[in-house]
Amino acid sequence: MKNKIFERHFRIYFRNGHPAYIVDEEGNKYIFHRVTHSKTSGGKKNWKKKNPLVSGGDKPMYIVKQEQKDSKNRFSSRKLEIRQNVDVSYPDIKKAGDLQTSNSRNNSESGKNIKTKKNKKCK
Repeated sequence: MKNKIFERHFRIYFRNGHPAYIVDEEGNKYIFHRVTHSKTSGGKKNWKKKNPLVSGGDKPMYIVKQEQKDSKNRFSSRKLEIRQNVDVSYPDIKKAGDLQTSNSRNNSESGKNIKTKKNKKCK
């Protein structure tokens, strides 16, 4: 049996009534990013994308960078309609488990060559 690649899509998130960008599933939960019309969320910049939703209009869409998980029953049963010939796979948006930050302490190179200031003696 072949592993099926998860197809990213949009659904309505019932907790806020807005669309959510579903990137993966884990058992009975979806891994998703919230969708908004705001440039920032929680003091951080959001990803700006052309609005692919049929009902979305011409206003740009922003996807919140923070990844969330919630039960599948908190989402609409139907996927939202996408405009024709629009790809919503967004390869630049990865699951948090796929991301590696350059300033991570787990990186073996990060702890090397750190210079510290010497304490000055008071006279």
